Amino acid sequence: MPLKITKMRKYFTLLALLITTFSVTSCIDLVEEISINDNKSGHYELRLESEELGGLLSLTNSQIEVPAIAELEKKIALLKQQEGISNVKKHFQSKSINFKISFDFEDEASLNNAIYSLAEIERNIFMKKFLKIKKHKIVRPNLNGYLQMLIEEQHLMDDLPSKDMLKYINYQLVINTPTEIKSVKGENAVVMNNKTTATNSFSFKDLVLHEPNISLKIKY
Repeated sequence: MPLKITKMRKYFTLLALLITTFSVTSCIDLVEEISINDNKSGHYELRLESEELGGLLSLTNSQIEVPAIAELEKKIALLKQQEGISNVKKHFQSKSINFKISFDFEDEASLNNAIYSLAEIERNIFMKKFLKIKKHKIVRPNLNGYLQMLIEEQHLMDDLPSKDMLKYINYQLVINTPTEIKSVKGENAVVMNNKTTATNSFSFKDLVLHEPNISLKIKY
């Protein structure tokens, strides 16, 4: 579904104003966090975070309208229809840009079907899996090609005042494993101190302009 350009322009204009006025006191983080259980079931969470910007918006009585958030109810309805998906929840703060969607999944297949349903993409045999969950191994393929296609097809860069703004928006993938991680492979991959969490982070500027390999491979 095409984005509503007027709302996108309003979003980027307000974001640019906040960045300029407050000297970028905080960044916006888009986080995907996936927790895997011993039986390969798990929990998925997608959240957009920016506590300081949310506070500033509250003080100024402003409100950011993001087209993706406007579609939230539709996304929730799609998730609830997916086989193997349960405990679907959402959280949305109307006076900030913070939101969260989360759900439990029974196995790899139900997770992949749910993610492509959220994106309103009909899967075929040629499409990569969103996540591969094997015994003692988790693989996130390089999906940057799909991101570039989305940007081009929906003209997401057309109303961006400056590409430099993208460096203040970060994407982070977080994977929680049921046992200690033995090895991790990824361009910016890091194993946290608890030894059961791996992260992979990129700025949107790098994602859009430099097209890095965002794959992540974990053995545990």
